[in-house]
Amino acid sequence: MRDTMGAMSRRLLLALATIPLAACAGGSAEPMKTPEAGAGKDSTEGAPAAAKVAANSPLAGKDERFGTVRAFAGDDPGKTVTIPGKRAWTVGAGESWTIGLYEFVRADGTRNVFKGPAGEPDFAIPGAYTLPAAPARGLAKGALVIVPVEESTTCGRVLGASDSEIKVALLVDTKRTEKALQPDQVLPLDGKLGFAAPVAYKQQPDARSFTLGTLVYTDGTTAWLQGATRVPAAQVKPLDVARPYKAGDKVFAVPAESDVFVPATVTKILDDGLQYEVKTQDGATKLADVCAVTPSL
Repeated sequence: MRDTMGAMSRRLLLALATIPLAACAGGSAEPMKTPEAGAGKDSTEGAPAAAKVAANSPLAGKDERFGTVRAFAGDDPGKTVTIPGKRAWTVGAGESWTIGLYEFVRADGTRNVFKGPAGEPDFAIPGAYTLPAAPARGLAKGALVIVPVEESTTCGRVLGASDSEIKVALLVDTKRTEKALQPDQVLPLDGKLGFAAPVAYKQQPDARSFTLGTLVYTDGTTAWLQGATRVPAAQVKPLDVARPYKAGDKVFAVPAESDVFVPATVTKILDDGLQYEVKTQDGATKLADVCAVTPSL
């Protein structure tokens, strides 16, 4: 009798052990759905407060992890982008929404999977927010380019270029430095609306001032910007960063430690053109990054 009861107890315990933990906790194995591009739907309805983000952010949800891949929880415009090389420019993992240069792992539908930072899992990003890292050719001295700095990017100026190496001057913690990079580690800027282009945008249609931003993707109707910002495409303007400015030029500039454009006059060119000294309308003398100056707005 004791043996029979023991066998029955073991079978009962085995059956209980096979019940999914999610069912016991009242959870769901279904991944959180992302909102359609530009739809403006609140996909965090009913989600924990920690999962909610700013109303103008496309990251309307929390990150979920499937195995070793960290999934993207924001808008997916549904665009497939093929990555033929070993690296690509892309917004970073999770909610960083900061453009960086990452090692490509594989394609997964309309998303691309990249190798995560040291100690972190790989991550998936919609193809619309990625750009193949193609070797830059024919760059002249002084050309303005985007270069990687840790898990972000910054503007730099070309000092010299060959088929195997491109030397760039850039600012790191406000100090001028030089780097030798491979041709696919620099992204040329042409003053047009493209991936990683410096832009000016209005946070609201009736805003009086333009804010400095970095374009990630636009479909002509909606523009997605670095920092998880989504605005109508009509409110975004490219900066004429390819133009070299000289003392006396009237410009719109974003002074250091600000993000808003103000009318100003160029007074000096500093650090091989990486910065401009400008005088604002109130008579103050300030510094502005080369990728934060444009002739008109």
